[in-house]
Parts: sequence; structure tokens; C-alpha cells
Amino acid sequence: MSTQELISQEIEGLPEALQQEVYDFARFLRLKSKGELELLREFQSWEAASDEDSQRLENSMAEVK
Repeated sequence: MSTQELISQEIEGLPEALQQEVYDFARFLRLKSKGELELLREFQSWEAASDEDSQRLENSMAEVK
């Protein structure tokens, strides 16, 4: 049996939430192997900063009302 088949067999028996964790980990490994992990981290930090800025703007607008 191939590694792919063994992985698929294990995943099939997991609840959806754990299948999502396996997917996230596999994606992490792929990005890491391609050297794209740092780029993803930079994007995520930029996205988080953008969310914080949006929240501050909403709070400021609420105070004005």
C-alpha cells in the first residue's frame, strides 16, 4: 500500500475538525518545503494588522456617533 493510500485511510476515520488539522499541517509542510512559509507568515501578519486597523476605524466611527 502506498503512503498516499495509508494517509487517506487514516484520515477517513477522523472527525471533520481533525481532518482540517491534517490538511493545515500538510499545507504547512508543502509551504515549508518550497521556502514559501516565511512569505505566508508575512502575509498573515499584514492581514492581522489590517484587521486591527479596520477595528480601530470602526471604534472611532462609533465614538463619533
